Amino acid sequence: MSRLSELQKRFKSNKYTGFGSGTNNQGDRLLNRDGTFNVIRNGQGFLQSINPFHQLITMPWSYFNTMIILVFILINLSFTIGYFLIGLEELSGIFHTSMASQFIEVFSFSAQTLTTVGYGRVSPIGNMANLLASFEALLGLMSFALVTGLLYGRFSRPYAKLLYSEKALISPYQDKTAFMFRIANARKNQLIECEATLLFNYQDKEAGTRRFINLNLELAKVNALSLSWTIVHPIDDKSPMFGLNQKELEDMNPEIILMFKAFDDTYSQVIHTRHSYALNEIVYGAKFLPMFKRSENGYSTLLELNKIGQYQPVELPNS
Repeated sequence: MSRLSELQKRFKSNKYTGFGSGTNNQGDRLLNRDGTFNVIRNGQGFLQSINPFHQLITMPWSYFNTMIILVFILINLSFTIGYFLIGLEELSGIFHTSMASQFIEVFSFSAQTLTTVGYGRVSPIGNMANLLASFEALLGLMSFALVTGLLYGRFSRPYAKLLYSEKALISPYQDKTAFMFRIANARKNQLIECEATLLFNYQDKEAGTRRFINLNLELAKVNALSLSWTIVHPIDDKSPMFGLNQKELEDMNPEIILMFKAFDDTYSQVIHTRHSYALNEIVYGAKFLPMFKRSENGYSTLLELNKIGQYQPVELPNS
């Protein structure tokens, strides 16, 4: 009996993971490194596929800030060109004579109108310029209301920011071995009622599908994630990894998926996050180094987050 056949006989595959048994059966990982699902969606219209509001709420801050600045510059450039097309004679208070200086002056007037600052030296006097300035002021009010809503949505959206050890380890554990990795809260908020679920996802080459098995954990739930949490799956006779050597594990091309949830007492909401370890991210024969100690004054615990992935080689039992 092959190892895969033995696994299928001993362990019931979890059919309700939401991934589908036929996904990525060529060995690609199901979760990207940032925890997002490795899924490409098509068959929708352009606006439905990009989902602008969702993109603006979830994109990185660097992208969001750059986009706001570029849109602000683009809007003012458009209105500046509009004022030039109408004619500078419909604007009073233009002192400069060179084209470059006039462009900067009109651009500044456009920015003042868009933001409703209105310093007053340059002002529209012609009908067309007044109409264009009125439309720009309206656009400015609507734009800043939209940006305010987006900023509120970004700041108020609860999400977990966990640190993960870069590698998962196969380590000694109670006279046997265990699969383990380490997580920690990167923020100062408090995460309570933390729960972890591990899925062993392996490639069934005979059936051309991927199968999923729930992994038992030493601790599946902790009351609070105040320090680090080493999530441990004992490799015993109840584990699908039991009796596998490194070569046999490589043949199965596994991906171990973490589904994590906790209650964030800052937002008073349940938060979720995901992570996974592919085959090349599993180290045989190692153990994690301590990452917290007493502070110098002896009254606090010092958690050194930069040490979350540090480990050292060790001998495995019966190796």
